Amino acid sequence: MGLLSLFVLSCNPQQQVLQSQSKNLRLNSDSLHLSDQHVLQTIQPYKIQLDSLMNVQINTADTDMKKELPEGALGNLVCDVLMDYAIANGKHPDFCLMNHGGLRIPTLYKGPVYVRTVYELMPFENQLLLLQLSGINCKMLFDAIALNGGTPVAGLRMKILNDSASQIQIQNLDFDVNKNYWILTSDYLANGGDKADALKAAIQVVDVNIKIRDALLVQIKQMKINGKTLTGVKDGRISKN
Repeated sequence: MGLLSLFVLSCNPQQQVLQSQSKNLRLNSDSLHLSDQHVLQTIQPYKIQLDSLMNVQINTADTDMKKELPEGALGNLVCDVLMDYAIANGKHPDFCLMNHGGLRIPTLYKGPVYVRTVYELMPFENQLLLLQLSGINCKMLFDAIALNGGTPVAGLRMKILNDSASQIQIQNLDFDVNKNYWILTSDYLANGGDKADALKAAIQVVDVNIKIRDALLVQIKQMKINGKTLTGVKDGRISKN
């Protein structure tokens, strides 16, 4: 170290805090300009229009339906409705698979179901996909479901035994590991989300060209036109020993 460096360092006296004071101040919201009347007046017409769309009743729930594992009435309802949508639009999935975490409300309560209810249930922009998977990869998928403790499904029945899938049936027929199966699911799961890595080995992928939320809205409205209300039950499609 040179003489200049030693001189500079020696001229830096140590500093310490001798005294400090603190004070709590109460701030009114107006002082933060949160209530900007011009902004409120600007957005009010859009808010009114959005509320009028969101508050449209599209059907009625016959009973409370909860989000549960290994299966829940709410998850069963969602998958059943999506299967009906796919079939009504010329698709023929063998079973439907959604992820438990994708359902964002814990309970769909008995009574009116509004557009906003479906947005609250499924707020994400996930696409509905149809993909073909080999029987071997389907078995890997079912074992992943078992490790996750269950998930919403339709067209599929299975038991969870020692964290593995057993007694598997698809469309009321025994699962055949030598067959290929068509699965209705989300792009999130198709990309391996929620440990569904087996879906990334799909033989074919068909984009149904609609968001899952929009498919639910379309089919729930159609159910009302057909005189059907929303009923979800736990029927043992996934059970745990």
